[in-house]
Amino acid sequence: MIGARGCARWLGWPGQAPSFALLLGLRLANALLVQTFIHPDETWQSLEVGHRLAFGYGFVTWEWRHALRGFAHPLLFAGVYRALRVLGLDDTFLILFCSAVSWSMSSGVMRPLVNSAETAFTAAAFAHWPWSQPQARARSGSLPLALVFAALACIIRPTSGALWLVAGLVLLVRQPRPRRISRIIRIVSTAAVIGAAALAAMLAIDYVGYQRWVFPPYQFYLFNVHEGLATWFGESPPLYHLYVSLPILFTSMLPFVIHGVYTAFCTHRVTCEPAVVALGASVLFSLVGHMEYRFLYPLLPIGFVYAAVSINALATQKTARRIALLLLLTNIVPALYLNLVHQRGVVDVMKHLRQGARAGDVSDIGFLMPCHSTPFYSHLHVNIPMWFLSCEPPLTQAALDSHYWEADDFEQHPAEFLGALFSESAEEASMRVRRSKPSHLVLYAGMAQRIQNVLGDLGYHESARFFNTHFAGDSRRQGDVLVYRLSGTQSS
Repeated sequence: MIGARGCARWLGWPGQAPSFALLLGLRLANALLVQTFIHPDETWQSLEVGHRLAFGYGFVTWEWRHALRGFAHPLLFAGVYRALRVLGLDDTFLILFCSAVSWSMSSGVMRPLVNSAETAFTAAAFAHWPWSQPQARARSGSLPLALVFAALACIIRPTSGALWLVAGLVLLVRQPRPRRISRIIRIVSTAAVIGAAALAAMLAIDYVGYQRWVFPPYQFYLFNVHEGLATWFGESPPLYHLYVSLPILFTSMLPFVIHGVYTAFCTHRVTCEPAVVALGASVLFSLVGHMEYRFLYPLLPIGFVYAAVSINALATQKTARRIALLLLLTNIVPALYLNLVHQRGVVDVMKHLRQGARAGDVSDIGFLMPCHSTPFYSHLHVNIPMWFLSCEPPLTQAALDSHYWEADDFEQHPAEFLGALFSESAEEASMRVRRSKPSHLVLYAGMAQRIQNVLGDLGYHESARFFNTHFAGDSRRQGDVLVYRLSGTQSS
């Protein structure tokens, strides 16, 4: 084995482990490289809400109208917007290396998702958590400080409580027999005090946001668990996180993570508690029918630790650079593609429309796309009328069969839908919402091919086209992003 200094030297790193300033500079550069749009929530549940709080206009999705989400996360962005408005272990190096090269960190956690803020607070809590220390090492960590960071993670995203429930149970179970009861009482009382303070802070923050007393976790429970409507957004198989989420998050690093856990178990040089917590949390996160790999972002720091354990056990002077090269090529290349190329058209089109709106060439915009396909006012930053096809779920199981989904209606019957959408006849419009023709329409090339003649009859012609992606995981999002202009309006 070679230690942290040896790894740093054989990887070509001068001196010891990278400094905080260097890592900060790396992530700042990383943030500037993100020019694409992957998860709708990275804008619609953060920037868009913060933009509305700061500037007074912006769209709030159905979750905010029914108090299913808390304001702690978007308030962070509102503060930035308002400021802009006013101003016009000894394997530390390897852990940091795994974090620095991970595509999940570079292309996922770097985005303004609530999961990203949750991950940051969770990592801080992990760093201070009183994990058991093998080989009779002195116990380290500060439980009160760890609980403060854990509470912040729960304020930002209440479902983070599942992770800390598992961590807390593991901590209580492993308390030594001498004075076990007193230790448990002290731990529980400390958690209760910090938890009560966090709950009060959450209630206060959401009162500021909603202007009334609400408790979003309860509304979240009613919709997702009691009514069982989480699967409206897609139903995942029970073991999704094990064979989809974890391989996506760690890619080529996953074998090292697994080997690191095995090494820790066999050698007892590193505690296995974080692995137990990660596994237990993954099981709890799997109890809801709808799962996405980003829900496991908070477990990334644990994986990096065990990957570092594995690399330190396997690496020699001959293999260190090979392992580093493998991780770099299999993480940095995908990260650069996802940050600079994949699904950038939906961001570029907003830049184009913003320029047109500021010049007075774009007066109103309609998006004939699956809902939340593009950013909205947070990227346009001009207060002009805009609309998109609705996709709000029903709020109860009883309303499921009769629920009307505008985006699905358009996908199934695009020509008929457009005829009714811009019709002046109430009978022809039926239950569909009628709208006046906007100066510009935005849609995917795949859909444009299906309704080319209808768009021409309505007086629209293509005025701009933006490359979006080489592959689309959704058949409704095929091809470039197109802008259609209504004849008789100024050119954009």
